[in-house]
Amino acid sequence: MFALQEIDRRLREKSELVQTLEREIAELETEIVRQRAHTHTAQAERDADEARRRQIEAHIADEEEKMKDRRMRLNRVRNEKELQALRREIEVGKETTQQAEEELLGVFESLETKTAAAQQAESSLRDLETTAASQMAERQARLHQLRSELEGERVGRTQVAATLDRGLRVKYEQIFDRRGGTAVVEVRNGTCLGCHMNLPPQFFNELQRARDVRLCPSCHRILFWRPERLDQTDIPR
Repeated sequence: MFALQEIDRRLREKSELVQTLEREIAELETEIVRQRAHTHTAQAERDADEARRRQIEAHIADEEEKMKDRRMRLNRVRNEKELQALRREIEVGKETTQQAEEELLGVFESLETKTAAAQQAESSLRDLETTAASQMAERQARLHQLRSELEGERVGRTQVAATLDRGLRVKYEQIFDRRGGTAVVEVRNGTCLGCHMNLPPQFFNELQRARDVRLCPSCHRILFWRPERLDQTDIPR
């Protein structure tokens, strides 16, 4: 059972590492998606300002053409009423152009800010994609190695587990899960190394003689004793 426990510990450790690597890869992918969305938003805001700039400039150019036509029409006006109406058109046109030019200045300022923000977002995205690609490649390679090792460990576990009585194996697995991966512990100098409690003397004596499975009275782990072990306290000085 001790050999089975060692295999199970390796399986648990490697399985947890696989989960950690998978989570890290998912986090990197999520970060890339988030940065792409941020970059897309920054680009869209920049493009909206750029479109508005072109629209205003086209409007100003159109007003300038209309203003030329109005000024040319001044020379052909034959009465005061038409002259006043045309002058009013010219004044309205000037006001419209002035308002458009003022709005254009604001758009230029906004466009400058949003262009810089979009460029920064694009640069951050490129850096993130480059770094993340390298990190994900490393993790994927490690995952491939771990999954191969896990496959081999599971084959070995099946072989070792097959040598144990089914009831004992079930009991071991229950303790392993409940006790955080330590189901089988050694007894040394009459002490359980799982909970570090001293075993009753009679119990310890029976454990040394018996071949059946014994559980620690305190922590209920499976005990084993190696009579061939020479503890440090038994070494002559």
